[in-house]
Amino acid sequence: MNLPKIDSKTTTILRRLILAAMIIGTLVQIAFPAWQNAMNWRLPDNDDAMRVLQVRAWLEGQGFYDIINHRLFPPNGGDVHWSRLGDLPLAFVNLILRPLLGLEMGEKAAAFFTPLALGVAFVLASGKAAHTMENSKIAFFVGVFAALSTAGAMSYFVAGRVDHHGLQLIFLVSSFWGLFSHGKKGAILAGLMTAASLTIGFEIVPILAIMISWVAIIWAIRGEAVKAQALYFSIAFAIGTIIGFVINVPPQEYLTAVNDALSIAQVLPILMGCLGLSLGAIFLSQKAMQIRFLALPIIAVLVIAVAAQFPILLRQLYWQIDPLLMRLWVNAIVETHPLTKTDPSVQLSLGMFAVIMSAAAIMKLIIVTIDANNNPDDIHNRDVDNWSLLAVVLVSVTLMAVFWQARVAGQASTIAAFSASALVTGIYKKQGLKKAILLGLVLNPLMPAIAATAYKKAYPKKTQYAVGGGGTCRGLKAYAELAKLPKGLVAAPIDFGAQTLIATHHDVLAAPYHRNQGNL
Repeated sequence: MNLPKIDSKTTTILRRLILAAMIIGTLVQIAFPAWQNAMNWRLPDNDDAMRVLQVRAWLEGQGFYDIINHRLFPPNGGDVHWSRLGDLPLAFVNLILRPLLGLEMGEKAAAFFTPLALGVAFVLASGKAAHTMENSKIAFFVGVFAALSTAGAMSYFVAGRVDHHGLQLIFLVSSFWGLFSHGKKGAILAGLMTAASLTIGFEIVPILAIMISWVAIIWAIRGEAVKAQALYFSIAFAIGTIIGFVINVPPQEYLTAVNDALSIAQVLPILMGCLGLSLGAIFLSQKAMQIRFLALPIIAVLVIAVAAQFPILLRQLYWQIDPLLMRLWVNAIVETHPLTKTDPSVQLSLGMFAVIMSAAAIMKLIIVTIDANNNPDDIHNRDVDNWSLLAVVLVSVTLMAVFWQARVAGQASTIAAFSASALVTGIYKKQGLKKAILLGLVLNPLMPAIAATAYKKAYPKKTQYAVGGGGTCRGLKAYAELAKLPKGLVAAPIDFGAQTLIATHHDVLAAPYHRNQGNL
C-alpha cells in the first residue's frame, strides 16, 4: 500500500506544532506548581522580590533614574544599582495585565508569566544559534530540545524568576547566534546584545571579553573575508553601549565612575576599542596579516590607557561592603564558592554536562581544523572560527564554575547545550540517524540531573535536625502576623529583608545587596 505524500507546507506546519507543543508542555510542567507560589509572593529568590518592588515603584511614579528602594534602610534608602533595561519585561507584562486583572493580581500574574515568556525567547535563540552553526533545520529543533532539557539554564525561567539573569542568558545566546552567522546583520545583533548584557549587569563580563577578543583576532587572521563582521560589530557595540549608558546613568552623574555598573569608566575604554577595531577593519583588512596583528596590541594599549584614567576599575568587587557583612553574608552564599566545594549532587547537576561538552568541543575543534587544512575554503574556515569561539568560551567558563564560582554554571550549561546540538546535528548529516542518537545519549543535558538524583538516593543526607512548617520564611502567610502591625522598621537577618518588603508594608533595616550606604 502506498502512503500519501505529505507536502512541504504540511511538514512545516507539523514541525511548528511539534515545536510549540515541546515548549508549552515543558514550560507548563515547570510553571503550574508555581502559580500558588506567585499568588502568595513565594518567589524563588530575594532578587526576584526586589525586582518586583523596583518595577512596582517605577509604575507608581518613582523616577526613571531613581532606583533607590526607599523602604530599605530609611532614610538613606537602598541603592540596588539595577538597570531599567532589566525592568522592562516585567513592567511591560504588568502594564498589559493590570487593566485586565487589577493591580494586585496583575502584578502577581506578571511575575508568573514574564519568565515563561522569556524562556520561550531563550529556547528559540538557542535553536537559532545551533541552526546557524550547522545550517540545518534539524539543528534548530535539537537546539530547542537541548535548551529545554538543560536544568542549569531553565532554572532562570521558572515562574516567578523575574531577576535579570534570564535576560543575560538570552543576550548571551543571541550574541553567539549573531557571531556564528559571520554577516552584517549577525554582527549588529551580536554587538547590540553584548552592549545590552553590560547594561543590565557584569555577571558575564569574562565571557563577553573572550567573545570581543575573538572578533578582533578572527579579523586579524581572515582580513577582508570578515571585514563586515568586525566593522558592524564594533559600530553596533559602540552605539549599544552609549544607549545603555543613557538608560543607566542620569545626566548629572555622567562623569561619575563606578566599577560595578555601566559608567563613564567602562564606556570610554569600550568606545576606544570599538573605534580602533572599526578603523582597522576599514583601512587594514586588505593588508598583510602581520600588519593586522600589529594593530591589535596598539588598540589594546589605547584601551588600557583610557581605562587607566579611572583607578576605581582596580578596586575589588563589592568593595563597598563592610567586612562583617562580607563574612556573615557574601561568604555564606553557596553560588559564590566553586563547584569543588559544593555537594557532589550539585557538582553532577551543574558541572557534569559542561565538563563533558568542554572535552567534546576541544575534540571537534581539532577535527574541523584538520579538515580546514585539507580543504581550505570559506565553509571549513568558518567551522574553525565558530568552534574555536565555542571551545575557548566553554572551557573557560567551565573552569570558572569548577574552580571560581558556581554561579557561572548556568552560562556554562547554556553554551554546552547548543554546542551539543551542533555536534549531534553534524553527526546526523554525515553519519546518519543511528549514530546521532547514540551521540545524543552521551551528550544529553538530562543525564547530569539523572546522575545527581541517583547520587542523592544512594547517599541520602543524614542531619541531626529536621525543619518543618515552611521553614523558608517566604510568602504572605509567613509574614501575616507581622503585616498586621502598624508600619515600622524591621530589624531581621539580612536574607529576610526583601521578603519582608514584598509581604508587608514595613520598612526594613537591611537586605542582601552590594552597596553599603550610610555605613550599614
